[in-house]
Amino acid sequence: MQKRVTRLLALLMAVVLSLCPLGCGTGRTPQASEDEHQRFTEFSEELFRSELLENTINLHYTLAYPEKYGIKDYDVVLPVVSADSEKESYASVREVLGELEDIEYKLLPDDDRLTYDVLKEYLETSLEGEDFYYFYEPFSPIMGFQSNLSITLAEYTFRREQDVQDYLALLELLPAYADSLVTLEKTRSKMGYAMPDSTIDDVFDSVQEFLNSGEDNIFLTSFEERLEKLEDLSEAKKSEYVDKNREILEKQILPSYKKIGRCLQEVRGTAENVQGLCHTEGGDEYYAHLLKSMVGSGHTPEEMLALVEDQIQQDMTEMFMIMSSSPELLENFDGTIPEDRTPEEILEYLKEAMKDEYPELPVEAAYQIKYVPEYMEESTSPAFYMTPPYDLPGENTIYINNSSTDASSLFSTLAHEGYPGHLYQMVYASATFSNPIRNLLSYLGYSEGWGLYVEHESYAMNDELTSQSEDLARLHRLNSSVSIAVHALIDLKIHYEGCSPEEIRALLTTYFGDLGEEAVRELYDLIVSEPAYYLKYYGGYLEFLLLREKAEDQLEEKFDLKEFHKFLLDMGPCAFPTIDTYMDDWIKEQK
Repeated sequence: MQKRVTRLLALLMAVVLSLCPLGCGTGRTPQASEDEHQRFTEFSEELFRSELLENTINLHYTLAYPEKYGIKDYDVVLPVVSADSEKESYASVREVLGELEDIEYKLLPDDDRLTYDVLKEYLETSLEGEDFYYFYEPFSPIMGFQSNLSITLAEYTFRREQDVQDYLALLELLPAYADSLVTLEKTRSKMGYAMPDSTIDDVFDSVQEFLNSGEDNIFLTSFEERLEKLEDLSEAKKSEYVDKNREILEKQILPSYKKIGRCLQEVRGTAENVQGLCHTEGGDEYYAHLLKSMVGSGHTPEEMLALVEDQIQQDMTEMFMIMSSSPELLENFDGTIPEDRTPEEILEYLKEAMKDEYPELPVEAAYQIKYVPEYMEESTSPAFYMTPPYDLPGENTIYINNSSTDASSLFSTLAHEGYPGHLYQMVYASATFSNPIRNLLSYLGYSEGWGLYVEHESYAMNDELTSQSEDLARLHRLNSSVSIAVHALIDLKIHYEGCSPEEIRALLTTYFGDLGEEAVRELYDLIVSEPAYYLKYYGGYLEFLLLREKAEDQLEEKFDLKEFHKFLLDMGPCAFPTIDTYMDDWIKEQK
């Protein structure tokens, strides 16, 4: 799972309202104009700078050395969330879109056209989310503020003393930001939009774990670790900053978390709808928007449901055929995979094993392996990747959660997060983007879909499996695909078709046997609270499979997997209809 704070034109809900699938025409530029290219470059660079100045966390995570991009003096800023600020943000989006449309598209060179198309789609789809402000859940169990804040700030790199000062200033702004989220949550509660009680209880428990972490609190431990790396800072100054950090934590951050905990207890029991979005007025439209924005798909929920069901049927049929032809695999297949290599050894192995099917990275990429603190394990993903700054693509971090990632799943997990997954894809994009504005546009369906796609491809690279049997590797891939596909299917069944917990339990029993009422209810409530969460993975994955199927069908013997992957990576993160449109030209070139 990739984590990144993203924001466009003061839209604090950019993680939700981030993708846009409106296709634009491509084709060779009849006669590119240098003047128009320069105009577009100046427009996008100014937009890039102005956006980063709106949020200091985004500035720091996007640029290691902002002065090289004309950002020398800036205020430390962390905007608060409110209905009024959202209205102002959408007005700004309209203004920027108007400025973009004033640029003569036909006079731009091809590379500018791609950036123009992606940016225009992003802005237009963001505007389509204007009516869904109160659907946004600020404390959702996986993507919520309380889940992402700690790691985001723990990875706030200190390269110079100014970074330390900015960081401490940001900490002092967090209470106002948290207060704005509490206000939003209480308003949502009055409207009947609160999460199911069981989910609220889980989120409340994670907040309490943070409050009870004591000296192990990541705000303390990570701060001192990062500070030690600043060799030019005196010990006296370091001690001063350590004391200041502790004071802010105790007097401002912890009280804010207590306030969040009280808010969660206050809204508990106020939910009017504890089932899918389709049971809420406007919920159908919001869910369709999430499929378009979060997943980046051009398919309707009905079409996506059919695609997921078809893929499950294909995968299960193939599993049946493998086991029918090789019944001895049933004796060895228990879902576990032997593994005694370290994460670093696996990543180095993957870097070599992938060379025949994926293009080489344009730059060197260093990485660190870190582990989720024990008190955060229950509320954190099995693993996740932290994106590097645009101007320092070699600085990468992968976090592993020891409570949910064991030796059996380590290889495929690192393929998803590292090579040829998020780390590889993000470093490739940062090194090849000619326009930095692309780095501000979050396309979760592309990013997570790519991660799942290459994770499934990696089973064929795992020598622990292929040395026993290629069919065994395929069986593990198919088993993984079906497992997450069923989660995506449940997402659609709950939010699009309105299925009840009892109906979901019956569906799950078909695939996995009876999991029990409590386990099913926990999963049901999680999906109710995180609509389209599993679709950004599996929906994105299916979109990549459709693109590959189209390319293979049209190119036949001329299809080259490495060239196909290079095309996808050269496109960079964007909506799938855009990729599909550009792929038509790519296929013609391949022919």
